[in-house]
Formats: sequence, structure tokens, C-alpha cells
Amino acid sequence: MVVKLSSNQTNYVCKRKAGRSIVDRRPIFSPDDESVLVIAENVVRVYNVKTADWTRTLETESAVKELIAIEFPEKEDYNLCGCSDRGVVTTWTWENGAVLREVQLQIPNGSKVWSFNLINERICFVLTGNPMSKTFHIASYSIRTGELVTYYNEIGVKFNDILSVAIGSSVGEEFAVISNGQNLVHIQNLDRPDVCAVLTTRFRILSVAANRRGMVAYTDAIGRAMVLRGDLYNPDRRAQEPLHWHFLPLLAVAFSAIGNYLITGGMEKVLVKWTFSDLAQKANEKKFIPRMPGFARFITASRSHIAVALSNNSIVLANLEMHVTNTILECGGLTSVNRSLGSTLIYFKPTDSLIIPGRTGFLQLYSTKTDKVLYNIDITEMNSIPSERYNILPVETEVTCAAVSADGRWLVTSEYRNDGIIYPEEKLKFWSSCRDRTCPFKLNTCVNLSHGGLNVVSIALSNKSDFCVTSGNDQKFRVWRLDRNEKKSRWTCLTACYYSSGVSHIQSNPLLNEFKHGEMLGLVEKGERKYLTCDFFERDQIRNVINIHKTKSVVDDRIVAKSVYRGELAIGGVAISQDGSLIAAWFGPKLTLWDTHLCNLRATLAHPALRPKGVHVLFGNNDAAHYLACTTETCLAVWSLLSLTVTYIVQNSPTCLVADPFSNKMAVVNKDNDVHIFTPHESTPVLSKKGILNPQDGVFTHCAFGNSSGADIRLYLMRNSSELYCLEPEKTAEAKLEVISHRNVPKSKFSLLLAEQQVSEVRATSAGQVQQINTDSLAGRAVSEFLSGAPHMIPPVGMLSTSFLQLISGYAEVEEAESSEDAPMEVDSSSDDEEAPKVQVPKPEQLCKADYDTIKNKKLQRVLDQNILDFETTKEVFGL
Repeated sequence: MVVKLSSNQTNYVCKRKAGRSIVDRRPIFSPDDESVLVIAENVVRVYNVKTADWTRTLETESAVKELIAIEFPEKEDYNLCGCSDRGVVTTWTWENGAVLREVQLQIPNGSKVWSFNLINERICFVLTGNPMSKTFHIASYSIRTGELVTYYNEIGVKFNDILSVAIGSSVGEEFAVISNGQNLVHIQNLDRPDVCAVLTTRFRILSVAANRRGMVAYTDAIGRAMVLRGDLYNPDRRAQEPLHWHFLPLLAVAFSAIGNYLITGGMEKVLVKWTFSDLAQKANEKKFIPRMPGFARFITASRSHIAVALSNNSIVLANLEMHVTNTILECGGLTSVNRSLGSTLIYFKPTDSLIIPGRTGFLQLYSTKTDKVLYNIDITEMNSIPSERYNILPVETEVTCAAVSADGRWLVTSEYRNDGIIYPEEKLKFWSSCRDRTCPFKLNTCVNLSHGGLNVVSIALSNKSDFCVTSGNDQKFRVWRLDRNEKKSRWTCLTACYYSSGVSHIQSNPLLNEFKHGEMLGLVEKGERKYLTCDFFERDQIRNVINIHKTKSVVDDRIVAKSVYRGELAIGGVAISQDGSLIAAWFGPKLTLWDTHLCNLRATLAHPALRPKGVHVLFGNNDAAHYLACTTETCLAVWSLLSLTVTYIVQNSPTCLVADPFSNKMAVVNKDNDVHIFTPHESTPVLSKKGILNPQDGVFTHCAFGNSSGADIRLYLMRNSSELYCLEPEKTAEAKLEVISHRNVPKSKFSLLLAEQQVSEVRATSAGQVQQINTDSLAGRAVSEFLSGAPHMIPPVGMLSTSFLQLISGYAEVEEAESSEDAPMEVDSSSDDEEAPKVQVPKPEQLCKADYDTIKNKKLQRVLDQNILDFETTKEVFGL
């Protein structure tokens, strides 16, 4: 039972919906190969291998910032161990996901755990350190007590954030293989701390792997995979076999469960399975999975499947025959160019979903009901550009801007590419909605160089989906009309409007005009790349590629700067009024109003506080349609279109502005992550939430209103172009289900049936209320069961019991009052402040009092009284 608590004001909370990185740590398979476990920051997600559905989540008892690794002991299939960045080892029971124990490892003070591997079911191998330390602290600890078991001081591994560790065994002895992103491979015997070996190579080592057959594999920056066998500690008795197909840095390697195959993946976006030479029938055989959506970061193999963590924040599941079976997809995985040029967040009402940025050239359709990615929409419809050694991170065509009409019938996207060598590529595409299961949109019109090869800044669609307005860095905004013909509808450009000369100064830059020359600006250098042999830390290209999903921009600032024009009259956002009669466009600090039908300038709005440049502009909706809200880098202003004056100005450094197309509400978010929801009528916000998240970790750059019921508000916020949050009403106690906590471990099977807390917090009700609730429920249940059957299936009334008929008729015994009818009424005289006077009146006579026993006796007596069974009548009928 749940007691509803009444509250006068709805409390709003900000919850994280999607965008967690699931590719920062290595995924693992369950012992039965039916589930794959993925670390998502500080929790463990369990997915089904066959369906790729998220089945459950394993959480730690104490609060941790992030988990470093998880692993199943080989001899204990029913427990799962994981370690946090501060050395807290958590052990879960795999059957029900309950926390069995939490142990704090006795690591050095102020150190962070960088790797965690299980040696056996009792001891773990851990590397700790911090950026101030020169070398890692390498030791083994007890996972049950946290005590130090062995400290390995013979081997000295320099501190580095590019770290790979693997555990293997040879001749009954355990060993660890360590690489730190440099040209060294460290091998440490775990049973004998004084036995170790160091292998020096020419190129940088990026990942290592080991198995229980005494084999070691490592990959380098030139794309080779080397397999070591024999006596790993003696160079003279150690064999080495090279496997070279990749030509770019190889980031991931893993052995198969049996150990006869090696699986590698790198920046070519191709997965390769190698066959060792000891299998004579399949020597030097290779199998491939090409055209993966991202480069491989981690690889894990089981007895039946392979899991590959990709850079686009997804995990690809394949069988041992190298056929992809499923994909676990999470929001995010954006490239640095997409983060630099901008992204989008749009609410798509027909499917109650959000259109968010995806991997290179894609948009994702994220369902707000199921919290899953429904579709990957290929916008550019182009193959990814292959990397080269001189440029391991090429600039590809990205989706920079998108807009959806209010009715969801049309989607407009803009794509852009500018590498500083060839002429920029820019396209504007119009997509019509369809009911196809594979993709919800179908391409209708594609316009090449819609703004002369310059980036599109803003897109706006009318509510009736009959025209569209786009603004670009060419200092123009263009009006596009939908021409409906008998055969096919298409979009055409009606006119281009500009406030000044309409010629951007960026077009005179030689970077965009000298594309016919061969080598220019020193962007293409010949010779060997230095990143192959040296680690440049902050300027290291391999490190930037590994952390591409975290870095805001790793592209040369010259290329990004040429994509954005910041002149005096640089154009900003555009908007269309609710009735479609006006167009608002920013030209520097001046907000202009244009007539939709004649495309002429109607008014120019300016204010000293709106300098130096406008960013966003939106019209109000419904009863606020005569207001115009706009933002600059420092303030928010609301204009009245009736008087062409400023209604109010608020200084709050906004980052995004959005309007709800189905109500009069608007929302603005500033650099301090303060969210204010308001109506243009008043400057006092309807809802304010200050400091939702720490702005040092990221600032909200996009927001969109979701589907809400009544006066409730549902606002979606996007941070770092991938992390998705929702500001929604807090769920009350009546909406929560009673669950058994997974944190307390049951002592027996019987205890599974017991509640976690024996003390109930439900408020008791009075006896009268309980009686009334029980009577109503019983009567309602009886009537519903009686009337739910078909008429020919209901038994006759005469066959029903008397008690059942009394129950459904509402009959109750009424006791006679002992007082006579002539007795005077007793009136309780009291003051007005007390309770109402109690008046004792005779009970009214019941209009219909059903006494079935009396009725039955009367019918029986009537039958006996009738003369139908006398002797004379019977004699005549039967001839007696």
C-alpha cells in the first residue's frame, strides 16, 4: 500500500538519460556466454548477447567516481570482481547482482588505480600512480582483506596514461605483460618477483595480450602484431612471429578463448582474425570484418563470441566466424570536427524521440520512452575517408545543423567539410518523413553549395512546412519554397536576402582559393611520422585519437577558424513567426524583420546591450506570438512586435535558447548551467534551476522541449554534444514499485521472500476507512466477475445463492432504533467553533428490502394452495 502525499508545488529534478561512455574500459563476457558486461563510468551494465538488450545494472555499495576494470575469477563463475579508481574492490554475486563485499586496497596515499587484473580467485594485480610520480607502483593485493601480498620493485614502468596490462601463465607460473605507450614491453613473473624481462622495440607499443598457453602478443604504432613464445625471460630461447596487415597504429589485440587465434583491430576500422602457424591446415589464414563504424579500442573473445569496443561509443558483437550479430549502441561517439562546428538537439513529436548527433555523417533518433537509440540516419551517404600515416585523423564531412517542422513532416540538414586543402564541401538536404522501418526519413531534395561553400549557421522551418529559411557565413539568408507538382514535390530557392553587400570577406582568403595547387601551407609533409617512435604527451596524435570522444577539438585551429566568420555583420540565427508572415534574422548586432511573401525588409531592431553580435532568435507561440526573444553572448532580450520596443533584458551569458512550439514557454541556459523556463509575457521565470551541474565538467550547449502533460515541463539538455539530461517532475512515492534491494546479500533462500526493512512507513488508516475500502472492492469485484460473462453463460437467478444476491444488491441488515417515534429529537447545542451539531433522527424505511426466505416460502405455499394435484383431475388425465 502506498499513501499519496499531497504537494502544492511540483519538484523538478535533472536526471541523466544517455551519453555515458561505454568504450573507456574493456568489456567482458559472462561465464555462460549469454551476457556481455560493460563499464559505464561508475556502474556495470549487463547486456544480452543475442538481443543486445540492456537487462540489468550492477552498482557499488559505496559511491565511486569510476570503475577501472571488472573480471570473473576462473575458478569461481558465480562472483564478479571490480575495482574503482581509488582502490575499492567490489565483489558481486552474479546470480542476483548483490554486493557480497567491498574491500579497500592498501594502495599508497594519493595514488590512483590505473589497471586491475585477477591473478586467481584470491589475489589481484594492480598498477597505481599519479601524474607527479615517475614510475608506477606495481603490487598484488588480497581481494578479501585488501592487504599487500607482493611488491614488484625489480621492474620499473614509467608513468603514462596509455597503459595496457595482461595476465597469462607459462609452465604453471603466472606472469604479467605491461606496456605504457612507449617502445618497451615489460614481462614480470608473479610467482617470483625477482624474475622479469624487458623487450625493446623500435616503434611504440600500444596494446598487449596473453593467454594460459604461455603466449604473448603486442601491437605497435606501425600496425604490426608480434607473437612471443618459448622462454619469455630469455631472449635466446624466445621465438617471435610477426603478423602484419594493418598499416596504421594498432590499438587492440586479444587471444581467442582456446588460444589458437589472434584478433586485432586498429584505425583502419577493420577487424582481423589471425590463425597461428601451429595449425597446419589453416596456417596464415585471415578473416575480416570490414567497414566498422569506428576504430577498435578494446577486443574481448569468449568461446562463442567476440566483443569489439569502437570509438563511436558502441560495442559490436560477432561470432567466431567473423559475422556481426548485434550492436550495443549508446549516444555519443562524436568526432572532434563535429564538436567544433556544432551539433543539434531536436524533438521529433511523431515518435516521441530526439534527433541528436551521431558518428561521422549520421544523426541518431533517440527514444525518450525506452531510452534507446532507434535509428542511425545516414545523412551524408558517403564512405568514411581512410586515414594515412601523415594524417591519422582526416577531416570528414560532418552534419553541422538540422531542423524539424512542428508537425514532423520535414527534416532539413546541412553538411560541411573543410580541410584547408580542397574547396569546401557544403550541402543542404530536405528529408520527408516516411513509415519505413529501416529509416524514418527519405531524401527529397539535395542542394550543392547552397551558400557558396560556406557553413550554414541556422535553419528554420514554418509550422505548415511550406517554406524554410537558412542562414550561412556568406552573410545571406535564403528562403526555400516547397513546390508541389503532380508527380513529385521538391524544394527550390525563392530568393536570397542580405543586409549589407552580401559578400563575405572569408571568400577572399587564399586558403579557400588556392586549392588547385599541389602542396601548400605545409599540411602534407613527407617522411616518417614522429608519433611512431616518440610520445609527445599533450601533442601526441595517437593520444588525441584514443581520447577523441572526450576532446572538444583536436583539429588544427586554422581550419576551424576559417569555418566560422566573425565579421562586423556576421549573420546569426533565423526564425519564422507562428503564422509564417515574418522572418527574423541577426546581422551582427542588428535584428532585422522581413516580410515572408515579398521578402523585403520591414524593420531593424537595435539596442546598445545587444552588441557585438546576436546569436539566437525565436518567436513566441500561442498567446505570446507577438513577442520576439533573442540572445547575444552576454544577455537575453525580449522584444514586443506591437510596439517594436524592448520589453526586458536579462544579463545571464546564455548558451542556448529554445521555444516550445506547442505552448508559450521558452527556456534559456547560461554558462553556469542555470536553467530558466519563462514566458515572454513576464521576466519572472516559471521555473529556475541554478547550477544543475558543475560547469567545469561541461556546459549545456543545446536544449529542447519534450512531450509534457498538462502544466508539467519536460526539458532535455545536452552537454559536451553527447551527454543527455532531462529536467522533469520528480516521481512521487505512488509511482514507485516495491523492489527487493540488490545490495543486501540474503543469508538463505527463505530470506529472499522477506522484505529488506521490516518496519513499515505506511500510515495506518482508521477502521471505518478500511471497512469502506474492503466493502467497495468486494462489491465491485463481484459485480465485474458476474457481468463479465456472456449472457447465455450466466446461470439463472434462482440458482444463485442468497448471500451472493444480497452482496451484489447492496443489502445490509438495519437494526431497529429502540427509541419510540414520538420521542423528541435531541439537539446538541454548541458554539460555532466546535463541530457540527449531532442530530438523532429515526432511520428512514428501506424502500426495497429483499427477504429471499420469505419470498421462497410464499411461492411454495402458493403452489400447494392451487388445486392442480387433486385426485379427480389426475384420474381423468391418466385414465385411472
